[in-house]
Amino acid sequence: MTMMLLGLGGSWLAIFGKIAAASYYVLAISTALVAISWLVSYQRGSLTKLKWWLSGTTAITALAWVVAFNETRINDYLIMQM
Repeated sequence: MTMMLLGLGGSWLAIFGKIAAASYYVLAISTALVAISWLVSYQRGSLTKLKWWLSGTTAITALAWVVAFNETRINDYLIMQM
């Protein structure tokens, strides 16, 4: 809706279909990168400085997995609210 208000028509919505098809791959790569970040920061001894940043990225990645696995339920709930 915001993009349409800014003058971008509805044709850009087709991009989301392609992104949604690759969502599990993107999440898997994101999870691997977060795990590697934890490992590298532990090996370099900078875990104490980066623990809050890494905890935040881990929480956001976990939330993304929860949303991805419950996408159907979320869509059904939002449709019921209409």
